[in-house]
Amino acid sequence: MTELLIQFADAELDSFRWAAFDEQQGSLEIDWQSGSEADLASITGQNPYPVILLIPQQCVYLTQVELPEKAGRQVMSAIEYQVEDQLAQDIESQHFALGDTSENPISIAVVEKSIMDRCMALSRSYGLRLSRVIPELFLCPNGDSMNLIAGYDGWLLRYGPYRGLKCNAAALPAMLELVRHDHDFESVQCFAPTNEDLPVIENIRFERQDAAAVLPGFVGAPCIDLQQREYQMSSRWLDLGKMWKWIGLILAALFVAGAFNKAVALQQLEAELADIKQQQYLLVQSVLPDDTDPDDNFKKLLIERMKQLQAGQGEQGFMQLLAEFTNSKNQYPEIRITRIGYQNKRLNIDISDQKLQSIEALQNALVKKGVNAKLENLSIKPDLISARLVLRGGDDG
Repeated sequence: MTELLIQFADAELDSFRWAAFDEQQGSLEIDWQSGSEADLASITGQNPYPVILLIPQQCVYLTQVELPEKAGRQVMSAIEYQVEDQLAQDIESQHFALGDTSENPISIAVVEKSIMDRCMALSRSYGLRLSRVIPELFLCPNGDSMNLIAGYDGWLLRYGPYRGLKCNAAALPAMLELVRHDHDFESVQCFAPTNEDLPVIENIRFERQDAAAVLPGFVGAPCIDLQQREYQMSSRWLDLGKMWKWIGLILAALFVAGAFNKAVALQQLEAELADIKQQQYLLVQSVLPDDTDPDDNFKKLLIERMKQLQAGQGEQGFMQLLAEFTNSKNQYPEIRITRIGYQNKRLNIDISDQKLQSIEALQNALVKKGVNAKLENLSIKPDLISARLVLRGGDDG
């Protein structure tokens, strides 16, 4: 089946690269072409295929949550509150999409609702037949090893069905070294054409794999479709309803015939709801105030509790700090990184540039994101400015 791939460059979702992709004959060597929103009408007109939107990986946060055995529906519905302390934004502004719910821990993708709203607006404005909306990471093949491909303005590293990251070439050595803390590996499988040079990093062996011999990671492999909950597309069902109106008549007759059964089942449902309410109470009782009773609003109480925990959290983990630094560093490609270290809960990054303004601008960009970023050991020479950028974490609120 042929599909139209649209891979966006940033959170604005206005510039992108696109390609018509055939799962039967295609490979990881995709013939990308550049485009912008002004070109969408002509692109979709010439390629009337189902559309896969690829969201920039820097806009998607991937994580996992360990659930208790036989987790009930109430736990699944409140899963976003279990990762709230990992986010620096209000969860009400975030969209949460789940991976395979039969696995534990369960994988979660988090993206701004504004980005999903933008996807839906583009779909309506240009008549896109959305097949999937997925994070950019799932272009990279999945496997038992560390897999690396050149993404859209950066490297994509995938080391599990739902695990991976994106970074620029300058930050790739540091990111691989940090991944090594949790994953033991000696080599990285790099899917690249033979005419492209592989990265060269000390103590890491890069093994070239033929990109023309494999399919992108979203084909026949696990991935998270962001079209969930309020963003789940229903247009395909509406089209079927128009084509098969008689099905609606049959369903209406069945509903009328089952009205009596529904009335009987309503009482049973009320009993089940009361039981679920009691299970919720028993589940969250240990983390809520002592005067909480089963009739209270658990959601509001949990939000207040999470805010208290968040207020008491004074530091970010080094992976989160490094991710924030990488995203901000992308704006200043001229700044060089000479050393990265993590000690005593401090992420120390030695940087240099010919302009002091660039170094200070990078620091200010991190501060605006809530990171406690300071410059130390500032050295100003006629032809080179060097400093140590110290990240201690910041205000998660």
